[in-house]
Amino acid sequence: MKPLELSCITGVWKTALGILDENMAGIGSDLQLWFPWGGVWRGHDRNGSLPPTDFPDDLAKPGVARFGGRFWKAFSLNGTTWLLSIRAPMSASAGMESWEIPRQAEDSLRMLGDFVRLECLLGLTMKILENQSREHIGHWDRVRNLSVAIGSEMGLSVRELADIELAAMLHDIGKVGLSEELLAMAGPLSADDRKKIEAHSLIGSAMIREIPGMEMIAEIVLSHHEAIDGSGYPRGLKFAEIPFGSLIIAVADAFDAMTHYRPYAIERTYHESYDEMRRETGKYAPEVLAALERVLRRLGILEAKPLVGTSEDW
Repeated sequence: MKPLELSCITGVWKTALGILDENMAGIGSDLQLWFPWGGVWRGHDRNGSLPPTDFPDDLAKPGVARFGGRFWKAFSLNGTTWLLSIRAPMSASAGMESWEIPRQAEDSLRMLGDFVRLECLLGLTMKILENQSREHIGHWDRVRNLSVAIGSEMGLSVRELADIELAAMLHDIGKVGLSEELLAMAGPLSADDRKKIEAHSLIGSAMIREIPGMEMIAEIVLSHHEAIDGSGYPRGLKFAEIPFGSLIIAVADAFDAMTHYRPYAIERTYHESYDEMRRETGKYAPEVLAALERVLRRLGILEAKPLVGTSEDW
């Protein structure tokens, strides 16, 4: 299963790695930090995430180990075992033996440990839900990455981005409450069937609201099909009444559908799909659409055509 990697916590990784790198400057360089993912390890360095890797079991035991031309040291925080690795000469052995995690890095690593466990749970849950609800492969992953990219472009805080990313991953979770026959319908829907489909945001919001601390995420999921002119569902909210996270996910969700699952998707550039959304006045928040255009320009794909049928990330 592909690692989930919540993009909203990139800043937390950078902070933790920066503290550790500075703390170990007198011992070695090229610091890496690894954590367990099933039967393998996932890691990060100052440049980003590292490929999942299978390490010898001995590396996770207490003490210092030498492997692959690097020193390794295992430590545990809040039930998560971490592997710290640096490049250093053999003479650095004593320094590695006496090294202890600096107190100023502990808070960041405790937070990362919580997110690691959440990522493992959500990654498995999303795979199950994607199959059960007959959602298009890769849709949830692209929507949450694009939502975070738009939110970052608009200067939202880490806390706001975390709520938006979780809500984007869970935005269609309510579809698991719909019948297989209804989800399999490909043609025009009757008014009654449309009402049943539209109920997925109510169902999903109710499911999420059962989890303590997820009230805002439930509210964002409930409102991600609302339109700024009040023509959306389920409550017909207008611009100022709609949670900002919902406005972002509405744009990311519609853009992904338009560029991947419409008959004309493979024939049009991202710019052409964006222009169609911009012409639908009253449906999407103009400032969110403007941020989407800036993201596409920054990625250098505004004039490109989508790779339909893949699960590529943003």
